[in-house]
Amino acid sequence: MRLTSATMLLGLALLAAGCSRKEADDRPALERAQEKLQASIDTAETHLAEGKAQAQKALDAAMQRWEELRPEAEKAIASLEDRVDKLVKDSEALKRLPPDVLEQVRKHLDAMREKLAEAEAAQRQGNTDLAVEKADAVQQERAAVEELLVERPDPPAPASKAR
Repeated sequence: MRLTSATMLLGLALLAAGCSRKEADDRPALERAQEKLQASIDTAETHLAEGKAQAQKALDAAMQRWEELRPEAEKAIASLEDRVDKLVKDSEALKRLPPDVLEQVRKHLDAMREKLAEAEAAQRQGNTDLAVEKADAVQQERAAVEELLVERPDPPAPASKAR
């Protein structure tokens, strides 16, 4: 029985020594894992800060673009409305335009006003990128209207027949 007890005591001693050694091995591994975790957190925070800086730059650029486009869009609409008003009063100029051009121009002007209103609403809601996109669309519509309003040259006078 003494041998069995001694063997058991020796086994327990070895087990205890093994456990204490395992704890000593685990501690550095745990510390290494914590260091790796901290390094990952630091990297993530750096990337987050860089991303925030890039987002702020993009927002600033969009805001600047919006501040340029908004008055341009307003002026474009006003200018085209003024031009249409003058055309309506000038029967000779109307003759040099295709027959349905005023109706097309009015549709484009309505679309321009609507896009500008959408742009302003988007800006108020904080969506500057969408506001810029809509204001750019107003400028594209302006180009389409300008093309429509190009007057044709006067038709040639009929040649008189010699008798």
